[in-house]
Amino acid sequence: MSTVSVATIAFSVSIGVSFILGLGMITFFRKMARSQKLARASTEAERLIDEAGEEAEHLMEEAKLAAAESEDELWSRSEKELAELDTKVRQLDEDYRKKRSSADRSSSQDAREVQKQLQTVQEREKRMADRQERFTHQSRGNDKLQAALIAELKGVANVELEALKLELAAQVENQNRIDAKKKAQAFEDEVRQHSEDIAKRLIGNALNRFGRAACTERGIGVVEIPNEDVKRRMLGPESANIKVLEEMCGVEIALSDANIFQVASFDPIKREVTTRCLEKLLHERDPNIETVKRLFEKTTRDVSRKAEADGNRVAAELGQRDLHPEIKKMLGTLRYRYSFAQNQHFHVAEVGWLCGLLAAELGRGIDVPSAKRAGLLHDVGKAMDHAIDGGHAVIGADFITQHGEKPNIVHAVRAHHYEEQPNSELAFLVIAADAMSGARPGARRSTVSLYNQKIEALTTIAEGFRGVTKTLILNAGREVRVLVDARKVNDEQSLRLCRDIADKIEDECQYPGQIKVVIIRETHAEAQAR
Repeated sequence: MSTVSVATIAFSVSIGVSFILGLGMITFFRKMARSQKLARASTEAERLIDEAGEEAEHLMEEAKLAAAESEDELWSRSEKELAELDTKVRQLDEDYRKKRSSADRSSSQDAREVQKQLQTVQEREKRMADRQERFTHQSRGNDKLQAALIAELKGVANVELEALKLELAAQVENQNRIDAKKKAQAFEDEVRQHSEDIAKRLIGNALNRFGRAACTERGIGVVEIPNEDVKRRMLGPESANIKVLEEMCGVEIALSDANIFQVASFDPIKREVTTRCLEKLLHERDPNIETVKRLFEKTTRDVSRKAEADGNRVAAELGQRDLHPEIKKMLGTLRYRYSFAQNQHFHVAEVGWLCGLLAAELGRGIDVPSAKRAGLLHDVGKAMDHAIDGGHAVIGADFITQHGEKPNIVHAVRAHHYEEQPNSELAFLVIAADAMSGARPGARRSTVSLYNQKIEALTTIAEGFRGVTKTLILNAGREVRVLVDARKVNDEQSLRLCRDIADKIEDECQYPGQIKVVIIRETHAEAQAR
């Protein structure tokens, strides 16, 4: 090994030893510094502990002093309250003693009062016992006396006891019947005496409550032509347009000298459709047969829809929404039906309202909605009397029966013109309401001359037959009552005469509805015994 290598190794060893020694010294100094820090920290901790102990002792002393002060303050305050409570307790104790003393005195008085009442009750019981004993004694005596009287009565009358009881019962019953009859007669007389005043008051109240507007419409089936040019266009070649319209509508159209079309038909719907078609033809530039057919079809649909709408409206107005649709449609059809110039659609609505008001005024359990319903439906037959034989009351009653109306409503409709004898309060209310609506000022417009012509025509027809002695026209011309001579007309001939008069009225008179013919033949026998 060379000298340089040995030196190098020696140098390296010396460096390593120096590094190790340095590292050891650093570690030693660090430990010394840590020990000194720990010593200082321990000393500081002991100082802080001592200071905390002194502070705690100081706080404890202050707390003891504060507690002592609070205790003194509370005691002084509570001592005053305790004194007040003690005073109240003594006052309550004194009040209790007073009330107890008063209660004891009252209890003693009550006990004495109870004792007195008990003695009174005992005395009354004793008197009742004495009376009961006397009553029993008298009852036994009465039983013996009754048995003796019955035995004596049997011996005198020679009848059995049961028979005698029945006879006495019959006498009492007969006397009760007589008394009841007298009372009923007196009540009936009183009602009859005041019935007119009561009826007037009820009718007055109902009319005052009825505020529905009157209908001023009038059914006039006429169309006025403004000039000759329009007339020529409307008629068409050889009046073909009017002939076609007559055939399609099933009516008669007459042209007067004053250039006015007049429509004649008992069917109100056909009359209305025809009138509307004529009014529309006035405004057509060059009408022909096809135009007439088109107008007829459109007008028929319009009138049908209008009738349904009017029926629904009037049913809703009177709260009768559950009516059958066909009944509503007939009520709407009445919009084009007039009687003595009174519109029947508005007439049935008036009768419905008045009937309901009368039912409310009577207040006798009559159902107001039912009264309105019967009044509304009473003239529904007038929408069909041009096509069905019979009076409108019977036609309407049969119609609503087919569509599910109740028997009491049907009877009121059928009986409102006495085709059936009224037997219910509802039927009489409908009769009264119908008369009120028809008798209202301005409701109907029939001239005296026309009415007299009808009466004269019926009288002339009836009196033109052999054996007729007198003719009576009743019910505004709806009934012809004929009296015949029994010596000239026998029973079989009277039947044939009734049919002959009715046939002649059908042939010679123009009228809506029906006219009833009645033959009265009276046989009068007289003899003298001498």
